[in-house]
Amino acid sequence: MNELTINCSLKSPQAKKSKVVINVDNNLEQKLIYKYMIGCNGIWDTLKDFTGDEKVEWIPKEDGKYILMVQAKKVGGNKSFDYISKMDYIIGRAEEKLISRIYIDKDKLELGDKLNITVETTKFPIIFRYWIRIEDEWEMIKDYSADNMLSWVVKSEGKGEILVECKNIDSKNDFDDFQSVKFQVLPLKDIVITDFRCLTSDLVKDSELIFKVDSEHDNDRTILYKFFKINSNGETECVQDYSTKRIVSYMEKKSGEYKLLCLAKDIYSMNKFDDRAVLNFKVKKYDKIYIKNFTTDVNYPQLCGIKVTLKAEAIGGRELLYRYVIEGNCSEDSGYITCNNYVWESKQPGKYKLILMVKDRSFQGNYEAIEYLNYIVDERSREPVKIEGVILNRNNPILKHEDISMKINASGGMDLRYGFLIRKDGAELKKIKYSNNNFMEFTPSQKGKYELEARVKDKYSDREYDCHSIISIDVLDYIPAVIDYILYPTKEYFLVGDEIVISSVAQNTRNIVIKYVLSINGHKVEETDFVTQKIYAFVPKYSGTYKVEIFAKNIKSTGEFDCKREVCVEVNEALPVTNTRITCDNLKFVCNMPVTFTSHNEGGKDVLYEFYIMENGDWNLVQGYSKKNYYTFIPFNKGEYKVLVLCKSQQNKVSYEDYNILSFRTE
Repeated sequence: MNELTINCSLKSPQAKKSKVVINVDNNLEQKLIYKYMIGCNGIWDTLKDFTGDEKVEWIPKEDGKYILMVQAKKVGGNKSFDYISKMDYIIGRAEEKLISRIYIDKDKLELGDKLNITVETTKFPIIFRYWIRIEDEWEMIKDYSADNMLSWVVKSEGKGEILVECKNIDSKNDFDDFQSVKFQVLPLKDIVITDFRCLTSDLVKDSELIFKVDSEHDNDRTILYKFFKINSNGETECVQDYSTKRIVSYMEKKSGEYKLLCLAKDIYSMNKFDDRAVLNFKVKKYDKIYIKNFTTDVNYPQLCGIKVTLKAEAIGGRELLYRYVIEGNCSEDSGYITCNNYVWESKQPGKYKLILMVKDRSFQGNYEAIEYLNYIVDERSREPVKIEGVILNRNNPILKHEDISMKINASGGMDLRYGFLIRKDGAELKKIKYSNNNFMEFTPSQKGKYELEARVKDKYSDREYDCHSIISIDVLDYIPAVIDYILYPTKEYFLVGDEIVISSVAQNTRNIVIKYVLSINGHKVEETDFVTQKIYAFVPKYSGTYKVEIFAKNIKSTGEFDCKREVCVEVNEALPVTNTRITCDNLKFVCNMPVTFTSHNEGGKDVLYEFYIMENGDWNLVQGYSKKNYYTFIPFNKGEYKVLVLCKSQQNKVSYEDYNILSFRTE
């Protein structure tokens, strides 16, 4: 704690050339030496360099606002100084008391608050000048005027002081009276970024990536966020400039490793930023390719000449290609095709290996996922067992606790038997033994990924099954909201004042809530809470691009949203200028006789007109754009003339919206 204090023999203010003695009170019980300095308007002069004297004499020569500073250091110490003390001192005395009181609306403020000052005087009229002390310097914030009120935004923390000088209108003095008032700017609570995460589960190029940042700060402060994307080469791109939006999204066109830098700052902060955070992420070309199932529609062994359909179920990638290779006595290779099934007709008996290769179209290698099946073709004569179809009573996905029924239609064999196998997340959950019943019911009690496998075999078959079919379903706690259609007026031209009604058509409507965000020319102007209404209407008050973002989620959803759609509408001030035509006041055109041409049109707002005349084959501008829709012309020579009028609405920045040409000949 600094126990070094200073005081003066004469109280401030004093007249210039007064003899002021600056005293140092050393309560530290240490041997110190002192340096005395005087500051005025940011300029410092050394009154006396380091000395053991605890007082010094100062005779100011000019009026002004001074800061007296004493630095002290220990004898033999290595620091520039160990202690420091300052005090304000004003030179220049008021001749008469003009200011009775200075009022401020509050003496404790936060950064960015406005300090409102009112000066009460003893006479009228007088003029006022205002100063503020910032650190060790007085700065004028308003020169002499008749205003006895001032509003000032505080921009730095700590103790501050406002000085008001005033004088009579006809006074030649620098000031006739002055008075100061002190205030304090309280430090803001530090802004701390507490969470920075990606809301998109799969980070894939050419898809929307959504990030969210959370921070801890005073609830009544406005916090701005700025986001930079940094690629692996260190190249930086601003994704969002400083804004209150905590959620940022963009479309990444290239795969690779990236960083997202978030800068956070108080809107009134003088710092470039108050806190920052970096999020590392990787953008894939596409989701990794997995083969979920590779099956045949009929099990082996089968007879020669029987058509066997190879079925592939794969996930991931962007544009999948499939390759089916048959290795055995009579080999086949489909090459890469887009179809996820392949019909193979065996021509010779024997043992075969069926190979499925899957890759994305953009992949240069041989394959990204591969799966194998063994298959036997023999010469025994019998009708093969074949599943003709599997019927489910519900569409995928399905809610838990809902009943699922499955029915098998099969043909072939002597006496068919039906069995079922239920798996959850790859593990066997339930097995229904073979019976005559081709129907099964199942009620999932937990969410997850399920596989329902239908198996069919002949009563006399020794195999586990003669043919089978697998259906994958997703069981959920709730059905995520899906907006199927966005309906809005199918007008080509929207005008200011038109009501625009947007309707959302979604499945499971009763359990869906929707939030609407309206932006005009990129600026968010309205954001609703999640509401049950599926209709959103607004009336545009001025022209521009209106974008409505529609976020939908199930009422049980814990995420930000399940589905997002948007509608962009271009709103115009008026209909375009159309059907422009030119009329004239004469039916006969005669040399040296004036003729007036008038332009008529439809649409537009505050329409402007520009006229050109073609004479002797040359076009000449005769009347620039104005609201005057007519032009009077006197032809002096016989011959052919043309009149061109260009029209446009006043607010439109294009050269013209519509035009018309009238030809005439003089006699």
